[in-house]
Amino acid sequence: MNRIKATFNFCFPSSGCRRQFWSFWILLAVALGVRVTAAVVIDRRVAAEGRQFLIEGDANGYWELGQRIAAGEEYSIYQPPRRILRTPGFPLLLAACIRVFGPSIFAASIVMAFVGCGCCWLTWILAKRVTDEDTALWAMAFVAVSPLQIGSSVQILSETWFTFWLLLCLIALAPLLTKPATMRPWWPAFLSGLLTGLTVLVRPGWILWTGASGILVLLFGRNSTRSRLASWTFIVAGCFLALLPWAIRNYHATGHLVFTSLWSGPSLYDGLHPGATGASDMTFVDREDLFAKMSEFDVNAIYKQRAFEFAIQNPGRAIELAFLKAGRYLSPSLNAAGFSGGPFSLFCLLWYSVFTGLLIFGCFHLRKDAGILLMLSGPFLQFLLVHMVFVGSIRYRLPVEFPLSIIAANGLVALFRRATRKTPNVPTKGEPSR
Repeated sequence: MNRIKATFNFCFPSSGCRRQFWSFWILLAVALGVRVTAAVVIDRRVAAEGRQFLIEGDANGYWELGQRIAAGEEYSIYQPPRRILRTPGFPLLLAACIRVFGPSIFAASIVMAFVGCGCCWLTWILAKRVTDEDTALWAMAFVAVSPLQIGSSVQILSETWFTFWLLLCLIALAPLLTKPATMRPWWPAFLSGLLTGLTVLVRPGWILWTGASGILVLLFGRNSTRSRLASWTFIVAGCFLALLPWAIRNYHATGHLVFTSLWSGPSLYDGLHPGATGASDMTFVDREDLFAKMSEFDVNAIYKQRAFEFAIQNPGRAIELAFLKAGRYLSPSLNAAGFSGGPFSLFCLLWYSVFTGLLIFGCFHLRKDAGILLMLSGPFLQFLLVHMVFVGSIRYRLPVEFPLSIIAANGLVALFRRATRKTPNVPTKGEPSR
């Protein structure tokens, strides 16, 4: 009974503090309400324009894969079939939606609205775990009403589902950086690795977090050096076991043990080739049609080799492209064609100006707790570096804003507390102190 109560108190605020309790549930209701509203508005817009999705491209591919899983067909797309184009984490969610609600994109958008609301809830849990309840509420408020998070969370894209799993990874990792040295670290380490592997199946680029989280544990863990090394081992083991079934399936499908996907080569070449601009333009795949001439594995290797050769032969242009991609990743407003500019972009600029200011102050306030600060900012830095190599877009930054919101909220709470701190009553000469 005590364990159930402790779990409930971990996941939800106690009713003992009425302000915290009601603020939490109101924010959660607002987060869900605005996302459901966004799903309805977007569905009407795309229907009026005669399209399936607000942003075509990746969404079409994810939806087709979800339909194939739901129908029990081979997990592949295009002709000739590409069997390891996408990891199955997000298509499996879409397949579940299709099996329950039928092939309704609107129904899937509503499910994504609930997932987005769940991301706000997990942000609260993580923030409470590493800071305090006031910070947790403000962090939840930031992501609940963030203008870009609301619209992006209901798209048939993997970002929102990736965010959900990313936050679970950080929640599992947090005890290794905050618990006293008497704690046995193997279970949270293994769970962190397992969740990391499952998250990689949604977004392959997250596999780098296996190493990054291990370094965090080694540098900032509360246990002995031996225990910290064991923790990293358990993180790697958990990630490996989570990815192993997918790798075995890929071996049977192609004869190669692939733990992520065979799309990294074309994606890398998308960002590093003579016509690259920093934005994504995959038209070269259809134009060259290499998939009709060789295996999926060989095509991936060829495009990867071409990208490396371009970077080696054109180092100046590669560096210039890296800065262009960083600019797109850090952009305060949408940079996709047809969505940039106008009053909404101005509002986003104002929003992110305030958010960035609070983020800087929050980093300063958390500077003495470097392990927590790096855990919350690490995903943002990792994906910044990744997308300075591949292609850049604000879309890739949105998931990692959730842990960043905890830093910004900590900065805001610190400012509030500093502003409301009472000045000591200094007695004047001849007057008794109080």
